[in-house]
Amino acid sequence: MNRPDDCPRCPNPLKRKLYFECGHNPQEAVFEIDDGVVEPNQQFVLDRINIDTSNLTRPIVKFDFTSIVTFEAEDEEGLEHEVEVDLLFRLIRSCNGSSEVVQTWRYLFEIDIEPNIAELETEISESFAFSFCDHPCPHCCEYSVVVEGRDFEGEFEFLRVTRPVLTALIQGYSEN
Repeated sequence: MNRPDDCPRCPNPLKRKLYFECGHNPQEAVFEIDDGVVEPNQQFVLDRINIDTSNLTRPIVKFDFTSIVTFEAEDEEGLEHEVEVDLLFRLIRSCNGSSEVVQTWRYLFEIDIEPNIAELETEISESFAFSFCDHPCPHCCEYSVVVEGRDFEGEFEFLRVTRPVLTALIQGYSEN
């Protein structure tokens, strides 16, 4: 698109900079299961990324995260049958020795079957993704995505979060 000569220009001596970063050392979450029951209080760091905005003015960081949640579970006890997977994904920013949760997202799969069915078996493999924009202060920070198991119903064969990928676009202004 051509810019007409009569369009006003911002008198900003700073130049816009754009960077792209990929996470490093992604790890899959393989939840421990004991006799069909998902062990409580499990959490996993899925991916992390280092972002340096120390040379930028008014930095903005756009994160994109993708993964696959996969599990197999059944319920054959009682009159009603239920399978539930409740996971909490957290984006954590760590700068200068302190950490804070920037944003959270919930993955919830729940299916209830009324009586007259002998059992419920389900095998799921579906993507889970999020995008988020952060406006950090100019620093060098590490961002990580952590998944935590919250609540589970049913008898599980396996539960995993696989193929985690965290990427970031960083934009800001610089003199150079």
